[in-house]
Amino acid sequence: MSEYRDFAQREYDHVRETILPDFDWTCFDTPSPRTQPKRPLAEARVALISTAGAHLPDDPRHAGGADGDHTYRAIPADATEVALHHGGYDTKRARLDPDVVFPLSLLRELADEGLIGEVAPTAYSFMGYIPHTAPLLRETGPEVARALIGDAVDLALLVPA
Repeated sequence: MSEYRDFAQREYDHVRETILPDFDWTCFDTPSPRTQPKRPLAEARVALISTAGAHLPDDPRHAGGADGDHTYRAIPADATEVALHHGGYDTKRARLDPDVVFPLSLLRELADEGLIGEVAPTAYSFMGYIPHTAPLLRETGPEVARALIGDAVDLALLVPA
């Protein structure tokens, strides 16, 4: 755990010193409530949510810069090509195998093999660098949550990048 704390402190210091002097972590003291899935995994509709900065090739990329980007990109589950752009990491290696950070094709394989029921019709990608979290917590996060409920999603796979 000490190793993680050291890494987190270095990241915190780096952001404050080089990008955003007033940056502070958004912390939550109470974990989200735990719930049991309503159906077995082999019958579940599974959604993908990632912070990879993925988008369709013709869609705008996430904004970079000190303020980050709290917006998301909705990606149809049958998309065969995604682009990756992110201000917080070099996407060159991830572009060689997008499933590392945006495993949409892997989820389709799991559905084809019967390990999950089906892939939700839409996957969502954020850019992981969001130093000002209020718009995410008040706007875009709830928008995605409502869309997932509307799509009758049983389970969301959250993939940090």
